[in-house]
Amino acid sequence: MVTEYRIDDLAREAGTTTRNVRVYLDNGLLPRPQRRGRAAIYTDEHLTRLLAVVRLLGQGFTVKHILKFITGVQRGQGLAEVLDLTDLGELVTEPFSRAKPLTMTRAQLETRLGPLSEEAMQQLIAGDIVEPTDDGQSYLVRDRGLIDDFAELAARQMPLSAILATTGAVDQKLDEAAHLLSAAAHAEVVRQRGAGWYPDDDAEFAWAADLVDVMRKVARRRAHASMDRALDRATRAQLRQYTQQHDETAAEASG
Repeated sequence: MVTEYRIDDLAREAGTTTRNVRVYLDNGLLPRPQRRGRAAIYTDEHLTRLLAVVRLLGQGFTVKHILKFITGVQRGQGLAEVLDLTDLGELVTEPFSRAKPLTMTRAQLETRLGPLSEEAMQQLIAGDIVEPTDDGQSYLVRDRGLIDDFAELAARQMPLSAILATTGAVDQKLDEAAHLLSAAAHAEVVRQRGAGWYPDDDAEFAWAADLVDVMRKVARRRAHASMDRALDRATRAQLRQYTQQHDETAAEASG
């Protein structure tokens, strides 16, 4: 016997609200209900899908990314295409982003960073730090915290060109690390589900998202700890080298 739900019952079973259910319906995250006269009838299929949506939203995924999963599966795409694992894509990175964007004029940027040449502006744009807006008068700053950090270094007389060169080199290394994570995620999916597998129900759909989610968290924590340790080692090595050079120069001067 097929269990049937009215919208209030469906929302209660999934631990959400009727308003949220309607939003998910409007955004294509849930299949449309059956109509019986003026009544909308939902089934266990709706409940299973709704539980998966609620779980993914709770893990930080957006409606857009969940819809990407669903439409990819419905079109029969392979999991690598649905997850965009070859590039990690916005599906993996955006839900976890803690960046706080804002819009700034060039004058406001120069107040924080100092005078900006056209070359410097192009470097900021190429580095995906700022993006020109449609009005042509301002820029979307993707992470205000990064601009604040740049401003602190600029206030200590470090040239912006040196800041951008250094952070750009770090970005390249992080890209390499991201590709390693992408390959590992894809390999684990293949190991557990076989080559060419793609999710064909909501449970499998939620499993795939959860795997990527947890791998991303582990990699993030590991990268943060490794960077701290590496910076400590590098700083000590630089200080030793600087001290040695200082002592050698002093000895030559005194000799």
